[in-house]
Amino acid sequence: MIDLSVGQQFNAGAFVLYNHIVNENGDPITFDRHKFLLDFYMDESPEIVAVKCSQVGFSTAAIIKSAHLCHYKQANVIYLLPSKSIVKDFVIPKVDPLISSNPALKNMMGSTDNLGLKSFGIGALQRFLYFRSSWDEDSGISLSAHVVISDEYDRSNKKAVDTYQTRLDASRLTRPDLGFDWRFSNPTFDGAGVDELYQGSDQKRWMIKCSRCNHHQQLTWPESINMQTEEYICKRCYRPLSDLDRINGEWVPTYLGRRRSGYQISQLMATWIPASEIIKDSKGDQSIFYNFTLGLPFTSKDIQVSREAIIKCIYPTANPMTDVAIGVDNGKTMNYVIGNKYGVFAMGETDDWLEIENLRNQYDAYMVIDSNPYPTPPLKLANKYPGKVFVHWYSDDTKLAEVIVWGEDEKRTSVFSDRTKIIDAVVADINAQDILFNMTLDELENHEYLKHWARLYRIVVESDKGIRKGVWRTIGQETGTKKPDHKAHATILWKVAMQQTLSRGQIIKTPMNKPKNQIPKALYVNPDETIVNGSFNPQQMVQQMFRPKSKPWYKR
Repeated sequence: MIDLSVGQQFNAGAFVLYNHIVNENGDPITFDRHKFLLDFYMDESPEIVAVKCSQVGFSTAAIIKSAHLCHYKQANVIYLLPSKSIVKDFVIPKVDPLISSNPALKNMMGSTDNLGLKSFGIGALQRFLYFRSSWDEDSGISLSAHVVISDEYDRSNKKAVDTYQTRLDASRLTRPDLGFDWRFSNPTFDGAGVDELYQGSDQKRWMIKCSRCNHHQQLTWPESINMQTEEYICKRCYRPLSDLDRINGEWVPTYLGRRRSGYQISQLMATWIPASEIIKDSKGDQSIFYNFTLGLPFTSKDIQVSREAIIKCIYPTANPMTDVAIGVDNGKTMNYVIGNKYGVFAMGETDDWLEIENLRNQYDAYMVIDSNPYPTPPLKLANKYPGKVFVHWYSDDTKLAEVIVWGEDEKRTSVFSDRTKIIDAVVADINAQDILFNMTLDELENHEYLKHWARLYRIVVESDKGIRKGVWRTIGQETGTKKPDHKAHATILWKVAMQQTLSRGQIIKTPMNKPKNQIPKALYVNPDETIVNGSFNPQQMVQQMFRPKSKPWYKR
């Protein structure tokens, strides 16, 4: 028989049971249905990583463990969250009610109790629990910590988190039993953030046993759910799993002997979440479903542009260079992409705005230029060439009637687009081979075009109001070491400009999915600019290559 009154001093799990701790909503915390959290409550490994879903009580567990460390281990704890607004929204509705609802926690409190700092203990024995934004890098320099917890690590400033981790170096000398580095998060995409850390851990998995056939298994999507009966099922005998089957599992490490303790937590483990709810979630945004319901990273060909996807779009045919559109990414160096309905046929970079103007005049092109960071030159060109040159503004206004909105009256030189939706549309077009490149692979690589696209990735973020939405970011953006992605954005601006040249936003393309003997011969251009395979007939090319779409790309 375990004496919980003694055991509570050594681990947070016993502390919760002995003191009948309730959560921030006043509901008792028991392990009857949360058995998969018990090991985490008792785990005091120097390094812990958890790839987690939402709504399973994990953050509540992390708060209780933090208070327990302050009181019983005499540890100073820094609890990091992605932003200052999230700190407020985390402490006031979650941390403060948790403390005020539990006499055991309330009696441990010291003299300091505010939004960013709470003390535990009395006098010289006081220890502190700091709540900080991971974007507030400077405040970490002066703090002394024995434990650093980074919650929502994937949405945090990684450079700042690493800065806070340096506060552990000194504590490990004086308190070798501490110096804990714990990181938890809903994941984003494969091989990054918390998923990367989990891959380097012991990779514990929650294994259950079917009471009918005794098969040990990890619950996975979609294998563990019967879509017709909306039941959790055994992956071997296909019979329904009982709640007890799912509750009575155990954490089994994939790799023994690794220093970092790793957990992967899914809503499939939660017996209070029916299979019907999982199925319903699966029909929504896939990145939200994988990240927040399954607790898994999500990388889809539909939300990123791989090297292979671009290579499949290479079709170095002759281009008539009529009805041309140009997209220009603004900056100290301007990056541009030039093309028409047959495909992209040129790209480059220049430091001279006069060259940008000359390119527009050379092709009599419609041109869309990014407004930032230097809005004056594009505005001058837009005023000089009304109806031909437009200044582009990204918008986060979800109320936009279309993905692209052209300005009117005093805003007639401007064009606005929903940033996430326009990038989604262009990425989808590349992956579907609806954008062609009338250039060679060498030409694209000389402009680092494939690298620029590879640096863009899509994640899901949650607003202060709890609304989740997809956003595109660039590798290094969160740490202030953003990598170049200019050609990708120039391509997006080119697609915006293309709407001016195409009545229905259609792109002429090769029927790549047809058998090779049905694909029309390409018209290649020799180095001396003569054309292979006969004379060039634009109308014939259109008839060969045109495939109408059921809906314009910019309204998908």
